Amino acid sequence: MIDKAERFLFSFERIFHALANICLIIMLVINMVQITSRALFDLGISLVFPWTVFLFCWSVFFAFFVLYRQGGDITVDFFVDRFGEGGRNFSRHFVNVITLLLMGVMLWHGPQTLLQQIGDEIEIVELDRWVQTLPLFLSCILIAANSLLDTAKALRGDPEVSFMRSIEKIEKDA
Repeated sequence: MIDKAERFLFSFERIFHALANICLIIMLVINMVQITSRALFDLGISLVFPWTVFLFCWSVFFAFFVLYRQGGDITVDFFVDRFGEGGRNFSRHFVNVITLLLMGVMLWHGPQTLLQQIGDEIEIVELDRWVQTLPLFLSCILIAANSLLDTAKALRGDPEVSFMRSIEKIEKDA
C-alpha cells in the first residue's frame, strides 16, 4: 500500500510540475504579445497584467507541492547529521509532525476561506477568487499525504531517499 501511495503522489507531482510550467509558458507568451503589441502598434492589452498575476499565483501554488516533494524546502542536514542515526530519525518524524500540523491548520481554514471567496470576483479576469486559491489547498492536501507517507515509510524502516533515487525507483517499478 505504501508503494501504491508513493506512485500516486509521484503522479500528482508530475501533473503539478507540468501545470506550473504551463502557467509559466502562458505568462511568457501573453507578455511577449503585450510587448510586441506595444512596440509595433503602441497599444497595450489590458487583460495581460491581471492574467499574469492569476497565472503566477497558480504556478506558485502548484509548485508548492512539487518543491516540497523534491526536497526543495529548507533543510538543516548539516546539524541533523551531527546527531547520528537517532537524530536523523527524530528530525524526520519531527518535521513530518510539524508539516502535518501546518497543513492541518491550512486545511482547517480552507473550506471557510474558499466559501468566503465565492462571489468575490477578480477584476478583469472575471473568475471567482476561490478559483485562484484552489491549487494552494490541493497542494496542502498532497503535502499532508506526503508527510503521512514518509512517516509510514520511516516506521517501516525505509531510509530517507533522495529525490533522484526515488524517481529512479518509481520508474523502475512502473
